[in-house]
Amino acid sequence: MRPNGFAIVSALFLIVALAALGAAIMHFTSVQQVAGAQDIQGARALAAARAGTEWQAAVILAQETSGNPQYACAAPASFAFAGFDLAVSCAHSDHAEEGNTVRVYRITSTASAGGAVGTLGFVERQVYMVVSTCRNTPNGALC
Repeated sequence: MRPNGFAIVSALFLIVALAALGAAIMHFTSVQQVAGAQDIQGARALAAARAGTEWQAAVILAQETSGNPQYACAAPASFAFAGFDLAVSCAHSDHAEEGNTVRVYRITSTASAGGAVGTLGFVERQVYMVVSTCRNTPNGALC
């Protein structure tokens, strides 16, 4: 007695198993590509956020050296930079130290892109920077 049709069942099973394996590999590859793209966008967002803190630090130091420290920490700024929405804010506090006034600035910069929070392409990075300046209390000159 010959087992008729056994080869067809085996071949069909092999085709279904290979198709499932191929689908799993394609899914894994697509997940890896999305993760790689998100990683690159995260690095770009970090660079944009750092650029925002550097920009605000340059504004602060320019105002401090020109003798206008009261304008150094302006209102929060929001603008587009390198494809990211960038929000830069600044706060300061004054401290007395050995007859001098030390002003400490805290700069916060947030870069985001890719739609709303929770969507697949969304990425956001936030960077803080602290800058301090010193002035002689009697005459206001830089230390």
